[in-house]
Amino acid sequence: MSAFRYFFIIYFYICGVNTDGVKDMQTLLSDIELDIQELKCLMQAISSDANPALKIVAKRNIQQMKARLDALQKLLDEAPVIVSTSPVETTTPKTETVSPILAERIKPATDLRHAISLNDSFRFTRELFEGNAARMNEVVCRVGEASSLDEAMKIFISEVHPDEENEATIDFIELLKKYFS
Repeated sequence: MSAFRYFFIIYFYICGVNTDGVKDMQTLLSDIELDIQELKCLMQAISSDANPALKIVAKRNIQQMKARLDALQKLLDEAPVIVSTSPVETTTPKTETVSPILAERIKPATDLRHAISLNDSFRFTRELFEGNAARMNEVVCRVGEASSLDEAMKIFISEVHPDEENEATIDFIELLKKYFS
């Protein structure tokens, strides 16, 4: 029984160490999702306007995304593989062994940008920021740095001038309420 207890202490220590790598991977994936969103908006703009500056920005965005993908691949290559040869008792409750990945999903977002789902991000960009992903990212960053919900609302209203009956506006405000609660 004593060896079994030490096994779980070591296992949870390794999971705790591995959580930092998972956080880095989650952050990179979120940033890559934002890069894709920005790239889609840029491609739409390029298709309607042959401005060479837009092509330069799109190429820079692609290079940034490649760098993030390389960093993600490096994290995956460096991640330790845990192989257990110890038998696991069947009497151990399942609630004691929550995987680090599941724990990341359960934790509240530490950054407003990460609290917005990819679908909502596209919708907010389209409906609240007139398709300008860079402007949305800037406003979300400023709103996320606010110290309270009231301050965040003031920033949002002054920057966006939203239509209060618009469903996207209502959803964004609900998101802010959840984030600041």
